[in-house]
Amino acid sequence: MKNGTDMVLEISQLIGQPINTQLPVAVELSAIADILPMAKPGELVYKFSALDNTADTILDINANGTITVKKRSPVGYTLVEFKTLESQLEHVYIEDVLNSVDTDVFARRNASITRGMDKRELKTFIDALLSVSDSMYPESGVTDNAITPSSGDDVYDILMEMKHAVEDYGDGYILLCGSSVKSAIDLYKKAKALTQNYNVDLLGDLAKMGFKIVKVFGKVADDTGETQDAVMNANKAILIATNSTIAEGKPIKFVRRQISPDIASLMGAKVDEAQRAIIVNPVPVIDSGANKRAIGVYGLQSWAGIITNPLAISTVDMTTIL
Repeated sequence: MKNGTDMVLEISQLIGQPINTQLPVAVELSAIADILPMAKPGELVYKFSALDNTADTILDINANGTITVKKRSPVGYTLVEFKTLESQLEHVYIEDVLNSVDTDVFARRNASITRGMDKRELKTFIDALLSVSDSMYPESGVTDNAITPSSGDDVYDILMEMKHAVEDYGDGYILLCGSSVKSAIDLYKKAKALTQNYNVDLLGDLAKMGFKIVKVFGKVADDTGETQDAVMNANKAILIATNSTIAEGKPIKFVRRQISPDIASLMGAKVDEAQRAIIVNPVPVIDSGANKRAIGVYGLQSWAGIITNPLAISTVDMTTIL
């Protein structure tokens, strides 16, 4: 019979390296954000605190031969605050593991923690994109591209308004949308069949304009009571021009902090790869002040998001027209 140390090592191997190098973040997040190299432990990351609204000015040549001199100042910058996420320390009694045919319980908890952190990252970004006051935005000079539906507007009208709001600043449109918005787009042609005076193939038109529609679904809890909240409100949508014409790359940046070598060594991960620690806690697990004959699993990560080009982003709440 294997001793306790061997069992913990075996479970550690089952849990494995928690980062899939082929898909290091959620698909939705990789579609809208540039994934930056990992920040080293203790490394400071900065963002610009304002937009550069300096005009492109070219003058007619001065007849007296003088050159006009204009002083410019660099744009200010502020420190980016990293957000640390953790799971609960979830444990299973050792006898339940030994006496059960369910040998995948820890693998499932690992998958749940990884999936939950992906959803928390995405939800935090979506919540930030829907609020220009969020700390991910520059502190000043931000234009609000939120669209407010008017009487008589339908989904087609709103999507065109969103496109027109951002098309001067980029193309390659990604439309993040809640389930009700996606349903309205899918069923638009049938819904308008008896009232429209011209044929509108909304899905076809959006594809021709370069739209990629990404439905955001799922729920995640952020409290110990495990109250689940939707990752994205069903009636909201966010349009992002990912190919910017005024800035390098996508208008959103994402970075995770490398886990410190001490924690990485505990989880058996390579120091240069560890962005998210999934740690096996050997027997005993302390629960409510008492030692429990259980094995636990726990996840931890630190990350930051920056919205560098808000001009390429437009948002809407379609509740009044759906």
